[in-house]
Amino acid sequence: GCLKVLLACDYIFLIAVMSAISTVDLLIKLGGSAITEKTQLETFNETAISIAVKMVKMCADKGLKLILVHGAGSFGHQQAKKYNVNGGWVKNNSGSQVKLGFSLTRVSCLKLNAKVVEQLTNEGLPAVGISPCGKWTTKNDEVIQSGVAAVYDLLKAGFIPVLHGDCVLDTIKGSTILSGDTVIKTLCKDLPVKKVVFLTDVAGIFDKPPHRPDAKLLSNIIVDKNGKIAQKIATDALSCDVTGGIELKLSSAINIVVQNKGTIPVFVCKVGSEAAEKICLEKQPSLHDGGTVITLSQDN
Repeated sequence: GCLKVLLACDYIFLIAVMSAISTVDLLIKLGGSAITEKTQLETFNETAISIAVKMVKMCADKGLKLILVHGAGSFGHQQAKKYNVNGGWVKNNSGSQVKLGFSLTRVSCLKLNAKVVEQLTNEGLPAVGISPCGKWTTKNDEVIQSGVAAVYDLLKAGFIPVLHGDCVLDTIKGSTILSGDTVIKTLCKDLPVKKVVFLTDVAGIFDKPPHRPDAKLLSNIIVDKNGKIAQKIATDALSCDVTGGIELKLSSAINIVVQNKGTIPVFVCKVGSEAAEKICLEKQPSLHDGGTVITLSQDN
């Protein structure tokens, strides 16, 4: 009964949103691999964070309404994996340990969120960290309740909301890891987002893992209405990544494009690159700048 009321409230909220705010100019995902040293426990990549923050400032100074979501990188993944937070505690004999892991993972994730928000405020930006835990709920990993209303309220009041991947309650498993990419997908479904930019530690999406010498950058990925892509892409993921790595990133990008019928283009580019700056500042990037754009096939 309570859930139905919540869902009804969400629906009423969405109608209000669409009539009250014209557009979210930019939704930026700061990749965990880009803003942290992913192989070193809880280590910031100070240079990358600084570059990203300066670009956000340029966007804000231009008057763009924007939302930031960041990954966890070397914050949270190790704790989540050690305690199997993603598996939940319902079917786990050591449920109390999973709950401890839930808490420890959040402690770690919040350190990174605080760092990102602090750097933004140091530049004079009204950034506010928002954690999904307590507002977002999943059912077998599918979002059934979101905290989009809180994001919208802050945005409308002139703030820059800064969200992150987080541990959340799951009605079936007890707990799960809600990835930053899933947060983005939900925001794109419920808010009038104009475009999404994934800022990563590599130049874009490659046809095979970018560390391979024969890897080629794919400047354009076109998907059909079923989410199928023409290019063959080989992927691998770091063993400690509990949120799916590049495969989830690509599927999230594709889902955003498909669920919004191609109205929201998705870009993947490197933090600090020419492509990132031009795309975020609404200039026209060239093929030489790098980056990948994911769009819907016009044949649909």
